[in-house]
Amino acid sequence: MKTLQLEFYKIKRRKVWLTMFALLSVQLLWGLWAFRNPKDWELESGWLSLLHLLSLLDGIMVPTMMSVLASRLADIEHKGNTYKQLETLRSAGSLYHAKAVCGSMIIMLMFAAQFAFFILLGYHLGYEGNPDVKYYLLSYGLKVASNISLFLLQLALSMVFANQMIPLVAGLGGSMAALLLMFVSTYSFLPWGGNLSASLVRSEWDEVSRISTYCYRTFSPLETAAVVCIFVWIAVFYAAGRILFTRREV
Repeated sequence: MKTLQLEFYKIKRRKVWLTMFALLSVQLLWGLWAFRNPKDWELESGWLSLLHLLSLLDGIMVPTMMSVLASRLADIEHKGNTYKQLETLRSAGSLYHAKAVCGSMIIMLMFAAQFAFFILLGYHLGYEGNPDVKYYLLSYGLKVASNISLFLLQLALSMVFANQMIPLVAGLGGSMAALLLMFVSTYSFLPWGGNLSASLVRSEWDEVSRISTYCYRTFSPLETAAVVCIFVWIAVFYAAGRILFTRREV
């Protein structure tokens, strides 16, 4: 716990919260633009369309967001060349674990704020009824899990490489991969497709009426396996990152 407290203390002046808030603000502005002047049929399916939009936005933006978060947590040690000093006070494994938990807690808070923002937006726009609590909570849990897996991948890269351009480029590449996956499939076993696989809502476009209809997904066995794969990636990336970091030369 003391190591974890020190991690939060070290990022106190790193403007991590401000960076995450700025990225969430971009999503909120995108949502305000996408749902401006809703029609009657949009008001009827508004809560479903919000979940669908969040999956699209997160699939495109979150890999880059996670690379920024991991870089901010790791580069403070690279710049100060403090890894050798820190490892005389505690094990390398505990240091890596503290950074992983710190980042995961930030992710949980960040997406809680995201859901709160968009739920308030839905009420502001006058969507009919109320959001389905069960599906919104499940969506939140899956979203947090899929993005923790991406964060752990980026954290491993950021802790191992002193040059933070390497993990940042990997994050940008992940965003591009997620964008391409959206055009070819409804699920993916790749880590960057976690937000796509965990989406609980699907959209169908009617070319005649030019109206999108939304409904909750029925998961096939492969789609269910893709969701389970999110948790497999969490274990793999955490274990691999910890092993690589504890064995690196400082």
